[in-house]
Amino acid sequence: MKSTITFSLLTFLLILKSYGQEINTKKLDSFFNVLKDQNKTMGSFAVAKNGKIVYERSLGYSALSPDTILAGSATKYRIGSISKMFTAVMIFQLIDEGKLSLDTKLSKYFPQMPEGDKISIANLLSHTSGLMDYVNDVADKDWITNLHSKAELLDTIAKRKLHFTPGEKQQYSNSGYLLMGYILEKITGKTYNRLLETRIVNKINLKNTVSSIANNLGEQEARPYRMIQKWTDIKDIYFPNVIGVGDILSTPADLLIFINALSSGKLISQKSYTQMSTFIGRNPFGMGLIRVPFYKQVGLGHNGGTYGSFSAVYHFKETGISIASCINGLNYPLNDINVALLTMSNGMPFQIPDFKSMPLTAEELEAYPGVYVNKKLPFKMTVAKSNGALTAQATGQSAFPLEVVSKDIFKFDGAGIVLEFNLEKRQMTLKQGGMVYVFSKEEN
Repeated sequence: MKSTITFSLLTFLLILKSYGQEINTKKLDSFFNVLKDQNKTMGSFAVAKNGKIVYERSLGYSALSPDTILAGSATKYRIGSISKMFTAVMIFQLIDEGKLSLDTKLSKYFPQMPEGDKISIANLLSHTSGLMDYVNDVADKDWITNLHSKAELLDTIAKRKLHFTPGEKQQYSNSGYLLMGYILEKITGKTYNRLLETRIVNKINLKNTVSSIANNLGEQEARPYRMIQKWTDIKDIYFPNVIGVGDILSTPADLLIFINALSSGKLISQKSYTQMSTFIGRNPFGMGLIRVPFYKQVGLGHNGGTYGSFSAVYHFKETGISIASCINGLNYPLNDINVALLTMSNGMPFQIPDFKSMPLTAEELEAYPGVYVNKKLPFKMTVAKSNGALTAQATGQSAFPLEVVSKDIFKFDGAGIVLEFNLEKRQMTLKQGGMVYVFSKEEN
C-alpha cells in the first residue's frame, strides 16, 4: 500500500534453475535463529506442502509496551494489501452468483466518480481504472494515519482526474479496492467484516482472520516497530480508512489455508479463478493476484505493506509449496526472507547470511556525517553519528541505522539500502532496488 523511494520494499524473485523439493526445516530454523539473534526481524512465518502446513516459526514480540508479549502462532498481523485478495474473491463470488459482472460499470454504484461510466469492475480488479490512489497520491503521507469518514474518502477519489483512460495501462491503485469493498456492502446489505466472516472465514475455517478492526486490538494484534538503534513504535495507517484495501488481521497459517483453498476451487469457480489469475502482457497484477517467478516456477499470491507491517503469501502449483510471512518489525529485506523460505522449502542450497560487520574507530566514523544533496531528488540525506554508529535520514523520514560493510560502504537491510562514500570527492552514492543516486556533501 505504501511506496516511497527511501523505504520501498522490493518483491521481485529471480528466475534461476530449479532444484529438489525436500523442505529443510532444520536449516530454516538456523536461518531464523540468526535473524532473531541479530534483531533483523520480528514476525511469524509458515510453509505448506500440498495444502498441509509443515513449518511454522515466530520471532520476537507482538508488543514491547506497556507489556512485553512474545509473538506466537496465534498472533494476528496486519496483512496490508493481501487484503485485496480477499476482496477480489468476494467480488468473484458475486459474479459466480450472477449479482455482478466484470463489465458492470462503476457509475452504477458511484456516479460521482470521474468517467465512472467507462470504468468496469474488471478495471478495478486489474488496476487499469486510471483512478488516483487515495493512499499514495496525497501529498501528506500522514493523512492516511488519521480518521476520515467514508464520505471524505470517496470525495478524495472523486475530485481527482484520472491518471489515464480506463484500460489504457496498468497502475496500482488502492482506490479501486476501496470502492469494491463498498460495492460489496451495497449489493449485499452487509458490512465488509460480516461478508468476510460468512463468505470466507467460516467457509474454510480460518481461526485468526478478521477485518474492520481499529488499531491496537489488545494482546491479539502485533504492534508495528522500526529498528532505530532499538525497536521503536511506528504510527501506522488508521485501518478503518482502508477496509477492503489493507486492513485485515491474519496469521501465516490462516493465509496458507486461504490461498490453498482459493487455488483448489473451494472459494470461487474455476472460471473465476482463471480470470483472477489472468495477466496483461508482462504486468505483475492480475485481478486480485500477483505473479511471482522463482526459478522455473511461477507463484500466485500477493504481498502487503503498511507503514509498519509487511506480509507475503505465495502458492506454487508446480511444487505444491506455499509460503507466508507476517512481519511487525523489519530490519532485513522482505524479499530476502521470502527467497530464503522458497529456497530451503525447495531443498536448494542456501548460505545463511553472516551479519558480522567490520568495525570502524570513532575517528574513522567522523569522516562521514553531513548533509548530502542530489538536485534531481526532492529530499536531502543527513548522515549523523549516534552512540558510536552512523544513522541516515531522508527529509521527512525517520532516521535509520547504518551497518558497516567495509570502509566507505554501509547498508540498511530493512529497506535494501546501500550507501557508498567517496570521501575525496565528497560524494555519497545511494543504491536501492537497482537504482543509483549520487549525492554531494554540502559545505558546512
